[in-house]
Amino acid sequence: MGYIIIGFFVFFFTCIFVGIGGGMLYLIYLPIKNKLLKSGKLTATNSKKINRIYLFALFLFSAYQTFNAFFPDESFYEAEFKTVTLREIPKSAEFISKKSSYPDFHGDYCSSSQIKLSKEDYQTLLTQLESDNRFTKNGQNIGFEEYFYTLGNKTEKHFKTSFTRPIKGEEDHYLFIAFYDDQQTIFVNVCVT
Repeated sequence: MGYIIIGFFVFFFTCIFVGIGGGMLYLIYLPIKNKLLKSGKLTATNSKKINRIYLFALFLFSAYQTFNAFFPDESFYEAEFKTVTLREIPKSAEFISKKSSYPDFHGDYCSSSQIKLSKEDYQTLLTQLESDNRFTKNGQNIGFEEYFYTLGNKTEKHFKTSFTRPIKGEEDHYLFIAFYDDQQTIFVNVCVT
């Protein structure tokens, strides 16, 4: 029930901001519209149709932005992978499970994804992180709702190894990656508190 109320407010404020931006664009269009109406190249009926289509497009854009805020697409999780590992996600990556919380007023949120890699990409990434001194091997693993969701039927005791990456001056950022012992699955967690 709480997500529905939050979702309504997010949609409402998104509509307001999109409406303001859309209104400014419409003000640019007004002189063009008036010129076309005076010259007879645009009829009043077609002008009304354009206005309705424009309003509907603004509404759809607001709805999409609201939906994407609560259910981010894979590009969001690819960016989270890069944030944690400081590397581009391998081409073999396949998202098995992913979940993210909606950021609160302070920007705090948590996200987690379970990703399947090819055995070669898994081993390459593991080797790179083991030799990268920006990472702490077998660092602290914190649990949160999104992480337990993406963990699914797997268990933490089957992690082969894991890494955390501290960021100096941003101690409120928890960046974690774990390598599962099946030689293909990794877990990428980001939690900003």
